[in-house]
Amino acid sequence: MKMTFNSWYVAIISAGGLIFLALAMTAYVTGHSYLLCGGIVFFTAVTVTMSSTYAQRQNKARKVVGK
Repeated sequence: MKMTFNSWYVAIISAGGLIFLALAMTAYVTGHSYLLCGGIVFFTAVTVTMSSTYAQRQNKARKVVGK
């Protein structure tokens, strides 16, 4: 079964969220706050990258429909 782009989008952002959760819990248990900061940066980077990719695909589709 082939996954659509929307499915990949949700899967990648969800995986990023789970990785952030793991880093945050590890930071809480060990007291290493740099793990929390790293998790925030990682999740933000994943979310911004995927949102940008999604917006580019929407703009591309609008241009095709408009022609």
